[in-house]
Parts: sequence; structure tokens; C-alpha cells
Amino acid sequence: MPRPFVKLPPGAKSHLEGMAASGLLSETAAARALGMPLGQFRNVIRNHLPSKEIWDDALAIERDHLLESLYNKAADGDVKAAQTLLAVRHNLSEKTPSGAGERVHITFNLPPAKDPQEYLKAIELREEKQKELTDETSNE
Repeated sequence: MPRPFVKLPPGAKSHLEGMAASGLLSETAAARALGMPLGQFRNVIRNHLPSKEIWDDALAIERDHLLESLYNKAADGDVKAAQTLLAVRHNLSEKTPSGAGERVHITFNLPPAKDPQEYLKAIELREEKQKELTDETSNE
């Protein structure tokens, strides 16, 4: 039984970068091309920092290649490509309006309406208290 891989094999960097440049980069294709079982490939790029950096660099190459292709289509007038590029570059989406997370909601809770008789009592009590306060301050 062969020993499990603990890092990517020699030459993996150039091989993965070549796959990325041609748009053929995927975990399964990369593992197969490097002669590694998929589970071990995933374990290596998760746990071995230099291997993870090689994989991240290859993904960056692929992303840049795809963005360049998308940009060229958008520059040639492809509206869908332009919308997609705008959404990718600026975190926009057609599904949620921009600034949706920045909305402020204010709720005013008003007391229920009083019965007219209760309202008159409240006004009379307030007038009496105000008169008492006025009397007290004038006596001082």
C-alpha cells in the first residue's frame, strides 16, 4: 500500500497553472492529473501550506483568465457579460436592490384612543394640577 500524499508532487505548480490558464482547473481534474486520490488531494491543499498556496495561485490565475474573457465580451457589447462583471467586481446583484442592508425601519407605537369622557377627566385633572403648581409658586 503506497504512503498517502502529504504535499503536492514535484511539478504540480506548473501543471496546475497550465490547467488554470486553459480553464480546466477543478479539484477532480487536478487530482487525476497529479496522480493523487481526490481525498488526499483535498487533504494536502487543506493542511500543507505551500501546497495550499500553489492551489490558491492556480485558482487566482483561472479567475483572472475568466474575468478577462468576461471583460472582453462586455467591451464588445454583451450586456449580460457587463452585468455579470459589474456584479462580480462590485458585489451587486439583480436579486436584491442595492443598499437593501442599509434601510432603517422606524415604528411608532401610539396608545389606543381614549373614550371622550376619560379624555375630559384627564384634561380636568391636568388643569387642576397646573393650577395647584401655579398657586404654590405664587405663595412662595
